[in-house]
Amino acid sequence: MPPFPAPVKEWHNDTYASIDPSRPELSAKGKKIVITGGGYGIGRGTAIAFAEAGAAGIAILGRKEAPLQETKEFIENKHNIPVSTHVADVTDESAIKKAAKEIGEWHVLDMNAGYFAAPAETMEISADEWWKPFEINIKGSFITAQAFLPNRGKDATLIGVSTGAVNLPAAMLIRTSSYASSKYGLLKVMEILAAEFPDVHVVTIHPGVVETNMLEKSEMAEQLPIDTPELPAHFAVWISSPEAAFVRGKFVSCNWDVDELKKAAKKITETDSLFTTSLVYSPELLA
Repeated sequence: MPPFPAPVKEWHNDTYASIDPSRPELSAKGKKIVITGGGYGIGRGTAIAFAEAGAAGIAILGRKEAPLQETKEFIENKHNIPVSTHVADVTDESAIKKAAKEIGEWHVLDMNAGYFAAPAETMEISADEWWKPFEINIKGSFITAQAFLPNRGKDATLIGVSTGAVNLPAAMLIRTSSYASSKYGLLKVMEILAAEFPDVHVVTIHPGVVETNMLEKSEMAEQLPIDTPELPAHFAVWISSPEAAFVRGKFVSCNWDVDELKKAAKKITETDSLFTTSLVYSPELLA
């Protein structure tokens, strides 16, 4: 039984065969991959996963050079795939535009960089600190998309990273209102980008609950089922493949079993209100 609201019966906390990046169907051969927040945690794992999938090259962005360089050396030594590093904060428009120019054409852009404000109730947090997740999670993603989209290659994939918290009751989110609200807002931004750029496979994912600095900061680690870093990393490879074409413009969790999702592909594609922010109304609701 899934621990959180889910449309599937099987819930994963670890990677599994269907999203294994070594599957020929998920090959990233010939693709240039770009990952923000690529030096740490999930971003680092995702870079490694795309290397395992045979990417032609990987570009990783982050605020600190050291972790980017470590990730670069690890991938190049193990997989013999070129990795470029770009020190840039996603809220720094000029730095992101510079990185986009240096990187050039790309095929997968994973906007992984994010921020979690310290847990606090409304009267315990400053307005500036409460607003910071919006600056990074929404504005930073917009800046990144705006800078990189002009250089997209054929059949490009744009991945937004949200959170499963958007599905939880408000009463459970009182101390994390800024993070949850910013990530919900990102869902709408990504849906609109999907409508505006019909040639791009735009999708938003929940990357699971992985032991990272952000999770530690959330003070929720002991209350949540922990996922392996490989789960969201391998899921990102799958979501960028032709197998996942049916979730374009949607929000999906890395915990959801992809084989169950594929069986419902037609319904997911044809139902606008499924896995989106759509608020569906009809007179029957109040009958």
